[in-house]
Amino acid sequence: MPEECHALLKSVLALKGKNMGEYIYECVVADFNKQFYEDKQVQQLVVAGTHRPGSNAYRLKESLLKANEPT
Repeated sequence: MPEECHALLKSVLALKGKNMGEYIYECVVADFNKQFYEDKQVQQLVVAGTHRPGSNAYRLKESLLKANEPT
């Protein structure tokens, strides 16, 4: 990222009370959620995994399985 863009981003984040790490984490979470809801391969990967009960991955898997249950 060009230095002037980096400096501007840091200034904006300071205005919002966030640091770069928090912002990057939010971006990664948003992108992952988008992929989870739109990409069948990502959904298959989540469903095939063994996830610790109560974890975010476990909750995602449960929500996907519930959404795909016949009514």
